[in-house]
Amino acid sequence: MAWHKKKKTNLTKLRIFRTFVQFVMFILMNLTFFLFGATWLVLPINMPRSIFSSSEGAFFLLQRMLTTAIVPLVPLAAFFLIGSIFGRLFCAWGCPFGMFQDLLGYLTSWVRKYEPTQDTNLNLRQIGEFITGATLLLSTFIGVNVALGERATIEASFDVFVEQPWAVLSPSVFLFTAIPLLFWWGGIENFIIWEKFVLINVIFWLRLFIFIFAFILVIYVPRGWCRWFCPVGIIMGHLGKYSLVGIGRNISKCTHCGICEDVCPMGVRILADPPEKVRNPLCTNCLDCIAACPEDAMEIKFL
Repeated sequence: MAWHKKKKTNLTKLRIFRTFVQFVMFILMNLTFFLFGATWLVLPINMPRSIFSSSEGAFFLLQRMLTTAIVPLVPLAAFFLIGSIFGRLFCAWGCPFGMFQDLLGYLTSWVRKYEPTQDTNLNLRQIGEFITGATLLLSTFIGVNVALGERATIEASFDVFVEQPWAVLSPSVFLFTAIPLLFWWGGIENFIIWEKFVLINVIFWLRLFIFIFAFILVIYVPRGWCRWFCPVGIIMGHLGKYSLVGIGRNISKCTHCGICEDVCPMGVRILADPPEKVRNPLCTNCLDCIAACPEDAMEIKFL
């Protein structure tokens, strides 16, 4: 079925509005950088707490509480309360690293995109499952040993991984913390002078490699990092399958034209899901399918 001009306009307006919301959220989450006092928030987003931010991603706080032998009630509450109601809504509308991926995708829209099959999407998502599980197990192991009085041994064994294991390698930490601090502390001249640059240890280079990999990935696969590697997306994806708010399909209007699947930034095969609610763990409730559907068959569902 051919695209309706009105629906193309609707989709463009929605994406512009979503980018605006993402930008406003980013400003609100980084009020400290702009010298405003703000309440510290814990949200299911892929962003660490830093000297610039007024909020913190729940997964980063979860790691830090586990490794210090504190029951992580606050980050768990953030995940379950928001995830059980809105699913992965924050991934599309509030996550700063998601905004970074979207903006990069828009700027490189001239690059031919690769759209994996649904099986490939779900299979590669297992990498994120492994990252999430391994991080939680390692954090718990460290926390148990800290509780047993082995802090010195643990710190000597795990070094930089002792507080937040995944944060050391996360590209969002590199983007929102490492790069700003390099400029904040030393200025741009220190960032580009080779003699000083090579003194940074191997962990920095590993983080840089992962960041560049993520950067290139999202150019060719829309939201590639969100789909396959992000621990926040993994956790929220499981909760989103049973969330109160979701996307549904009116089968009496649906003509199976496939436009909803074509515009989905996460590659969700919407027509393969039950019409009552899209239960794919990749769905972020971005609403692109609703804006683009020529028959108005896609709608927000409250279950």
